Amino acid sequence: MKKITIYIVLILAISAGIWFGTKHSTIPDISKNKRLLSPIASTYIIVKDTILTRLLHVSGSLLPQDEIAIAPEISGRIKRLFINEGSFVHKGSVLVKLEDAELQAQLSKVKALIDLAEINAKREKELLKGGGTSAELLERADNTVITLQSDFQMLKAAIAKTEIKAPFSGTIGLKEISEGSFVSQGTKISQLVNSSPIRIECSIPEKYTSLIKKNMNIQFHVYGNEQQFDAKISAINPMIDPISRTTKIIALYANKKGECTPGAFADIEIPLSVEEKAIMIPNEAIVPDIRGLRVFLLKQGKAKPKPIEAGMRTASSLEIIKGLNIGDTVLVAGVSLMKPGSNVKATPLYIK
Repeated sequence: MKKITIYIVLILAISAGIWFGTKHSTIPDISKNKRLLSPIASTYIIVKDTILTRLLHVSGSLLPQDEIAIAPEISGRIKRLFINEGSFVHKGSVLVKLEDAELQAQLSKVKALIDLAEINAKREKELLKGGGTSAELLERADNTVITLQSDFQMLKAAIAKTEIKAPFSGTIGLKEISEGSFVSQGTKISQLVNSSPIRIECSIPEKYTSLIKKNMNIQFHVYGNEQQFDAKISAINPMIDPISRTTKIIALYANKKGECTPGAFADIEIPLSVEEKAIMIPNEAIVPDIRGLRVFLLKQGKAKPKPIEAGMRTASSLEIIKGLNIGDTVLVAGVSLMKPGSNVKATPLYIK
């Protein structure tokens, strides 16, 4: 019985020792320390100043400089169409000729009547000298000449309207009426478009209108063409739209080779100002949190958080207006994995 008691006491003592040793063991957690000590691979940049052009990005449309519907001023049948779809025509070129045979006949008739009326008026004038007629008859003869001459001019004007001429140089659109068709006044036959220069139209938010000046240079891109085009502001609407709170502007691009097509959508960049000493860092270096934005600085191999205030953003970088100084070392890659004090192994990031 005594031996059993000794064994029990011995077992309890050993168990207590094992428990105590486990509870207060100083053996380090290897996996935990490994996570703390393993440096995070990253890249860094040295903050320096750069020239920054502040750009306003807006959307707009390309419009022709001039555009009209080719349509007759009077009704009639189309005698000739001098229209080649898509061809270029010069100002003053005849585009459409309506039938004018009846008007020409009326013109000839009136011309003959004028000749007779002038002869009659001349005879009345000679007779009046000899007392063979009255002043009233002479006046009536003169009025007949004047009336017929007025009719003659009206017929000439009507005949002139049977010709449709190009009011400006441009490109002919698609034909909508065929030769020989009868057209009423105002019926659209085709279209004439002048797109050289071409107009770029867009609206500027109210807060930027004071920065927009006539003759400012702008850049724009059109869908399907990677080329950047340069244009110049030619007109600014003197009023702000009270509904949209924007101001409409017009810029002109020479478009001598016809690279831009009227009606196309345009992405427009308008330079507002130039900052000579701006601080720009890659977008990847920014860490957003509930308090705002921050970056990590590299200090003696460790990550040190630094709050920042941002300005203008570009496709690849962000302007920093507060929080960084020239010469600071900013971590770029892997910042989402970093905590304050994280060990970091960083290499320089070379930005082209």
